[in-house]
Amino acid sequence: MGAHASKGLVPVTVIAGYLGAGKTTLINELLAHDHGRRLAVLVNDFGAVNIDAVLIADHDGQTISLKNGCVCCSIADELGDALDRVLALEPAPDQIVIEASGVADPANVAAYGQGWPGCRLDAVVVLADAETVQAKSRDQFVGELVVRQLRRADIVMATKCDLVTEAEREAALAWLAETAAGAPILTRRAGQLEPELLLETAQPIERPSPQQPHPGNGPAEPAFDSAVVEVNGTLDRDRVEAALRDWPDSVLRVKGTLRFNGAVGGLHIVQRVGRRWSIEPAPDGFNSSHTGKLVVIGLPGTLHRRYLASSLLN
Repeated sequence: MGAHASKGLVPVTVIAGYLGAGKTTLINELLAHDHGRRLAVLVNDFGAVNIDAVLIADHDGQTISLKNGCVCCSIADELGDALDRVLALEPAPDQIVIEASGVADPANVAAYGQGWPGCRLDAVVVLADAETVQAKSRDQFVGELVVRQLRRADIVMATKCDLVTEAEREAALAWLAETAAGAPILTRRAGQLEPELLLETAQPIERPSPQQPHPGNGPAEPAFDSAVVEVNGTLDRDRVEAALRDWPDSVLRVKGTLRFNGAVGGLHIVQRVGRRWSIEPAPDGFNSSHTGKLVVIGLPGTLHRRYLASSLLN
């Protein structure tokens, strides 16, 4: 993916959510996790990012370089300047992650990811504290902002679910599903990180089966599944666009390359995050060895390859 990023646009993920939702904790885990992607993470406050000193390779005041290839960069006063700094790195990052301020409208931050030279928006992930989000949404001062943040999301991640009862968790998830305008609602517990949902991926995910032992206690409970959908030949673009619109909310992410027939023919990169999808011409020199394949990530038990493939064709 690093080679692709250097030839095309660098994908940008925005991590948003009201104060206390757990954004900085998530950023810390992304920086330390062995996800195989060279991230540039932009944050407002270096002091809040608790990077293990063992991971730090260099620190120049504005940027912290890590031994795993990731960098953490201070936004300081201007997001555009920070984006330019990380885009100028050699090699270019595989992906940029922006931690939005807790009182920011994610749409304003996402506009940088969508329109800044060298970037394209991958996803807006909004975190919501399951314990307090409903009360905050009713607050006369911040309620409108909390709801607006949720409605900007491609994916909503309910945090601190281990701090509430089962009934409270289900009530919070139901409220989020109603409020977040069709965005898929996922749950996150302390220490649980699924970078494949937060970051762009082009490979199927290897997951332990529920029968295999899981560190901790008991068998693993996979949070999501992945499937590779293969189609041969050239496709009708209108049919593919209809499929991307119609696939259920249980389909969380789609990434791959397809060839279309007719006037819009040629190799294209196809993506979907939550309900938002895009089809863009592949950049010059793009590795087309996986043409005709889509990697699909979804909720467990919901990915039916035959249905997904046939919907692209019929």
